[in-house]
Amino acid sequence: MTSLSQEVKDLFQPRSDLFDLRRQAAKILNKEEWAEYKKQAAKFDGERHYVKRAYELEYPARIAKAQRRLINEAGSVKRRLVHKVFGADAFDKTEINRRAKIDVRTAHNNDLARIDKRECDVLRTMLNKSQNLTAQREKPIKDFQRAVDRRSGQEQRMRSRSR
Repeated sequence: MTSLSQEVKDLFQPRSDLFDLRRQAAKILNKEEWAEYKKQAAKFDGERHYVKRAYELEYPARIAKAQRRLINEAGSVKRRLVHKVFGADAFDKTEINRRAKIDVRTAHNNDLARIDKRECDVLRTMLNKSQNLTAQREKPIKDFQRAVDRRSGQEQRMRSRSR
């Protein structure tokens, strides 16, 4: 039952790569690496806060700028031969306002997505580095275990659970 509800939840709110990478980081990174990640995460959180605050404060100015751009696009000469009956009014105020709001929200979401992507890139490199260091630390132990394996014949060919 819970898996079905989780699938439905994922359909409407899919998990992002950042969420999955953060979960992996919590499991894989050691104390020093985690401290470094927290510094990076704080920097990215500060950027997100700055972008959100600028969006809230500059929203009317951004809408006005987008409206001017859309009006200029609507007033530009287009070489399309469309009869008036089939064409749309390029200067429809409600359509321009709606389109301006959509454009401003989309630009804001793209800014936040860029920050998330940069954080994902940083986190991936940290996870890869951590996994490589862990593999290097564990390699001598595994090599030693393989070298001191004193089983004989058929038993030696079967791998034990600890290896």
